[in-house]
Amino acid sequence: MKKIISLLGIGPKLVLSTFLFSFLLETVIGHYHFEFTFKFIPYYLLAIIGTLLIIVGVLLLVPSFIAISKLRKVDSLYTKGVYSICRHPLYSSWIIFIVPGMILLLNSLILLTIPLVMYFIFMILIKDEETFLLNKYGDQYHEYKNQVGLIFPMIWKYKNEHLSQHKP
Repeated sequence: MKKIISLLGIGPKLVLSTFLFSFLLETVIGHYHFEFTFKFIPYYLLAIIGTLLIIVGVLLLVPSFIAISKLRKVDSLYTKGVYSICRHPLYSSWIIFIVPGMILLLNSLILLTIPLVMYFIFMILIKDEETFLLNKYGDQYHEYKNQVGLIFPMIWKYKNEHLSQHKP
């Protein structure tokens, strides 16, 4: 049976599984009254790092959404902008930057398991999306895959290109 990849990709499954894990974690924390805070790091430092992570995440997230919304009707592989530094910048922005940043602002050491779980779920689910893209774009995607990391942004590889050049 052939799997169908939606426009949303693995996003809904990733969000649902993350919410389920977060709910379970919060239930355990609430029931056993665990307090796992960063007592060894001053809160102002956590707040600065958390805020910077969120800002970087948003700077990755917004151009990703713009590219997807402008290019969704174009049947070509887009490899410029944020897609030149990371194959999946939408997932990267949440898993690596925004969620950990929010957790640092909440000062919760145990909640840092959430992005770790998100990453492992991502690694399991992304295989279908990667296979879909490889089947759709063939050698072009294979070459792109060999040059650009899956989820960890490689800022030094940034290639700027205006989206207006990709009109449907």
